[in-house]
Amino acid sequence: MGVVIILASFCLSVSFAAKPKKEKGAYPALLAASEIKGTKVTNLQNESIGEIEEVLIDPDTGTVRFAVLEVGGFLGIGATKVAVPWNAFQISKEADKAKYVLDATKDRLEKAPKVEGKHYERLYTKADAEPVFVYWHITWSEPPTP
Repeated sequence: MGVVIILASFCLSVSFAAKPKKEKGAYPALLAASEIKGTKVTNLQNESIGEIEEVLIDPDTGTVRFAVLEVGGFLGIGATKVAVPWNAFQISKEADKAKYVLDATKDRLEKAPKVEGKHYERLYTKADAEPVFVYWHITWSEPPTP
């Protein structure tokens, strides 16, 4: 009988210990890519500064490296695309949806590294990707080799 109680107690403590605590307002551990694309991005002043056009995933590691934001313009006309390292975003939960916040002004976005067309593979090399990280004050880290 004592063994059963100890075993049950151990199983309960393991199951509780495995669940990380979430901060109030924190977003769940997983985000659906289909829900990210087209999402509005705001700055720290809660001003709308653009929307997420694409999410770029490193195929070797499966990690999200960049989001491509569409900024400026009107209804997509005259808009510019800029690359932003995924780690530059503050992601929180607002009304059961993800809220993406970027520490940027509209002026800073206009000066950000541009992305032309759909030629995202250029962001894979260190020579092209590192300046984007530096611009957004995010520490560059070499993607792990498989």
